[in-house]
Amino acid sequence: MKKIFFVCLLVLAVAQAKAQGFELTGKALEYHQQYLPEALEHFNREKPFQQVAYWYSYADLNNDGNSDLILATYDKTRQVAYSFEQGAPVRLKVNSSIDDWTPLFFYYSYENINIKNDETLKFRPLFIDRPQISKNRFTLDNEFWMSANVTPAEIKKYNTLVFKPYVNKIKYVGSKNVGNKSVKYSYALTNPKVAKTMFRDYSDYQATPFAVPEAWLKNHNPLQFSRWLTGEKVKTASRDAQDIIKHFYGDRRILATQWLASCPINERHFYMVLFEREGNTGLVAMVCIAEGEVVSAYNDWQVLNQGENLNESGQSYDNELFFYAPQIMAMVAAPSGLELYVRWNSMEGMHYSIWREVDKNWIMIQDDYQYLIAY
Repeated sequence: MKKIFFVCLLVLAVAQAKAQGFELTGKALEYHQQYLPEALEHFNREKPFQQVAYWYSYADLNNDGNSDLILATYDKTRQVAYSFEQGAPVRLKVNSSIDDWTPLFFYYSYENINIKNDETLKFRPLFIDRPQISKNRFTLDNEFWMSANVTPAEIKKYNTLVFKPYVNKIKYVGSKNVGNKSVKYSYALTNPKVAKTMFRDYSDYQATPFAVPEAWLKNHNPLQFSRWLTGEKVKTASRDAQDIIKHFYGDRRILATQWLASCPINERHFYMVLFEREGNTGLVAMVCIAEGEVVSAYNDWQVLNQGENLNESGQSYDNELFFYAPQIMAMVAAPSGLELYVRWNSMEGMHYSIWREVDKNWIMIQDDYQYLIAY
């Protein structure tokens, strides 16, 4: 039904790019997020393998004062623009150079589009960065999400703690000012005994639960899943799984794999995959397999130095890049798609993020950052 709807609405037009990085204005704030899944569905189904949307940009292509969304493949050889001025997606042909590109992975978190109407973002889940399980204290620091405008009064209304499939009640127990406008807020499980089940086999360091208002549960269902923990023996993808992945990526040679998680109820299996370089281009991806095929992926294309096995950041292009793989804390069925509540390492700190599956792409819809390295 969705495909028929989109095909009927696509109107091909030729337009010249007049403005780069055009600011989102008016109803575009709502339309760009609302119709992104349809735009991705159209873009991704026209080309096979890894030719899914990787970049996005804005420009007023038809000079109507509204922002048009441009999607492109990783090498930008294919670019398609979508206009949403009437609330329905209209396809525009791009015949001029677009210079200002951002990875699609950051689309929601960078643009903060239509947060109040998003069924997840309107509840503003907050990650507990300092759990003390044995002491029944779960603390979060507003330094990491100060720009989210969650007021102290709203903080006290967060009464639900989620980790993996477990959901339990919490109560607000107090706050502490730590300088530079940073405040630490603490919660406790109303029934401390449930911690033994909720965090079985997890240490304080390994677990990152998150707090939400109870209303979040009305349309979010945390799923049971198993995952790899830091320190455990690395599990690689089976030969069958590797064959499925290679086929999706046009038989690109795989150098290394690592199993991340599996969810029996929806038959999902998640892997990190490092592919062989092609010229000066490398690729490391989080790949999701379901029912014998790749259904979605987060592709991280690497620009490599000529003749050297190093990326632009000076890191070795090898399986040490798996250090930055998402550590999944919850896998949640939600109206707009499967959501992963994850933490992941950057070069200087830790991200606490929500990733959403949108067509074949994983897109980060919320991101909090903890800076850990001091010079």
